[in-house]
Amino acid sequence: MNILVFEVSTIESRTHLYSEGYNMLKSILFDLDQIKNYSVDYLINPKLKISNLRQCNAIYISDLDSWLNHNIHNYDCCLFIAPEDNLIQYTYTKFFEEREIEIIGSNSTASYICTSKDRTYHEIDEDILKIPSIKLSKEEITYDKINHILTKQDIIIKPDSNTSSNNIYHIHTKQDLKNTINLIKKTDIEYFLIQQYIPGKSISVSALCNNNYIDIISINSQEILENEKQITYEGCETPINHPLENKIINISKKIIKSIDGLKGFIGIDFIINEDDIYFVEINSRITTPYIVLQKVSEVNLTEALINLVLYSKETKINLKGKGKFYKENKK
Repeated sequence: MNILVFEVSTIESRTHLYSEGYNMLKSILFDLDQIKNYSVDYLINPKLKISNLRQCNAIYISDLDSWLNHNIHNYDCCLFIAPEDNLIQYTYTKFFEEREIEIIGSNSTASYICTSKDRTYHEIDEDILKIPSIKLSKEEITYDKINHILTKQDIIIKPDSNTSSNNIYHIHTKQDLKNTINLIKKTDIEYFLIQQYIPGKSISVSALCNNNYIDIISINSQEILENEKQITYEGCETPINHPLENKIINISKKIIKSIDGLKGFIGIDFIINEDDIYFVEINSRITTPYIVLQKVSEVNLTEALINLVLYSKETKINLKGKGKFYKENKK
């Protein structure tokens, strides 16, 4: 079987995603390098290199779209990671579907839903606790329109569809609001969410799934750094024990079942406020905890992922320890 692997930030030099993207790509390739019956090519920027691979073949490119148009017919399937920004993940998913290339991940319908946090909220069952939110275009975000919400409570302003924690702002004061609106107007982001600020602990859940099977692999910590300007994601520890573990697992399975076409490795983000579990968003793709889980899994995690998506072969993932990952810019 000929497999193509790529991660968009390691081709296009998206610096704010590079640390996680490069390490997720390495984790996938180190697993695939152990499987002799796969022929694996991976795409990467000429400025980057991944060492100690014996079987996986590097193809150095700088124009992803052009290369795919000329070469995708050489492959049976593709395992890729792409950001939700500007429908990038969805667009590549549709590209492969239209050419009948198997995707080791979610289909385009699920990808499109999960591209928008607001769209996802509308798909999830009503009994799942969600953060009160209003979706507005950049042009609709004005001081007069938002200030009346701020007088009642702290608020979060964040993009509706962007990957990573860039441009997430916790607004405490009127001056915060004015400063944030000025920053928002300078971005090329089309839609934002105005959300009630929910104090609590941020966690994520990692799962393997197809249309008939769900394995909640781990609950993960999320290290969130908040400064005077914005909120950023800095890393994770996985797996962690949590007193609400059973409830988190049951809610996660219900969320996954709510969206047809979720397949492969996915991540779900929550905020835990005492005994309340607030659903934040779904990432319908490989996420940062994969970097740790690949190392501590008792089986080849990427092989289990491929077997589940392509052949409906279920492999229970047991973990032999725990680990941490922090972004390279963490102080």
